[in-house]
Amino acid sequence: MSFAVAARDPQELARSFDAFTRISRELEVAYDRLREQAARIDLALADTNRRLAAKVAELDAVLSSLKGAVVVTDPDGCITLANRAFAELAGLQPDALIGRRKAELCDQRGEPLCEPPCEPLDAAAGERTAALPCRALWLDGASRVVRSSRAPVVDADGRALGEVEALADETELEALRDEVRRRETLTALGEMAAGIAHEIRNPLTAIEGFSHLLIGALPAGDATCANHARRISQAVRKANSIITNLLCFARPDQFRPQRARLAPLLAELRAAFADGAESLATVEVRAPEPQELAVDCDLALIERVVVNLVENARREAGAAGRVVVRARSGEGDAEVVLTVEDDGPGIPDALRGKLFRPFVTGRAEGTGLGLFLVHRIVELHRGVVAVADRVGGGTTFTVRLPQRGAVAAERARPSRASSATASASASPAAPTRRIEA
Repeated sequence: MSFAVAARDPQELARSFDAFTRISRELEVAYDRLREQAARIDLALADTNRRLAAKVAELDAVLSSLKGAVVVTDPDGCITLANRAFAELAGLQPDALIGRRKAELCDQRGEPLCEPPCEPLDAAAGERTAALPCRALWLDGASRVVRSSRAPVVDADGRALGEVEALADETELEALRDEVRRRETLTALGEMAAGIAHEIRNPLTAIEGFSHLLIGALPAGDATCANHARRISQAVRKANSIITNLLCFARPDQFRPQRARLAPLLAELRAAFADGAESLATVEVRAPEPQELAVDCDLALIERVVVNLVENARREAGAAGRVVVRARSGEGDAEVVLTVEDDGPGIPDALRGKLFRPFVTGRAEGTGLGLFLVHRIVELHRGVVAVADRVGGGTTFTVRLPQRGAVAAERARPSRASSATASASASPAAPTRRIEA
């Protein structure tokens, strides 16, 4: 009996050993497969991490390149992400913003940098963004107009993860809006002024004509009545000049440049200003240098420029003053330079920066349109106008016009025929060119 057991034990042991060897080999194969699978997973994970890092770097580059400020907060209002523009607004480094409460950040005057907390957007109800009104913030030592917009941050299941807010600097855009509103107001005022001016000009022309007839009909020795008649004529010419300014103001686009010599215009101005009011400064209109000086211009508009500048200078200089008008060729013969000089008290500092704005005047009886029209007409000619104090007292206005180019530039502009035809019935006809000193 013991022999049989002893005989079976080696066989059983051999089978057990074979089974162990087989299982070990299977384990080795399974381990090798698992190791290969782990290696493939490691490679895939490394590739995913690389692509994720690239996406994060790309997102960071996009956020950093945005001019607008962007900030992301968690549900508690703490900052989780902010771009460089927002960090500059807050005056901190981007890393220093992480974890801070957005509501604690302020501008340079202590006003909240971001919009105050309000009801969160309901992403499930379709509230994706909320555009908020513009606010004025004090940044970099100046007031800036900033508009904010908010949007919820949600995961794939629609759960709220926080909120993103973008702040856009609309200072320049708001300035453009103001300019559009200003131009619309000026257009409406111009249309009204054109209608009024057209109705007033006709009786004024009759008054001026009868005043000249009256002067001629008076006896030679009646100096008092002749003086009164001359004053009537001068007042009519002043009113006519104001009306011309109003008509120019009402029709800013009527610009018809052609090649023209300045000598005939200056000669007419010399004759017109010779019969000046006793309460105004004397005017000296000098011949152009050279005599054949010519420029591409709308001569009627350039006449209005000179007349407005001279009228302004005469009133500032007073009865004892003197006004000098000059025209010369500019540097390199590429431009024409017109100057109007007076020996008056000069321009007050409070008005110097606003001289060429409409309705700005230092005289109680002034309209504030003369210098504004000078500036606009010179701009139409692609020129510049500047004002400076004279050595020894007084003021010099300098107008610089390109000698050539205005005609070709005007011909190259898109046709305004359709708009002109549409407004022809509503606008009075352009006045004929006439010297009104």
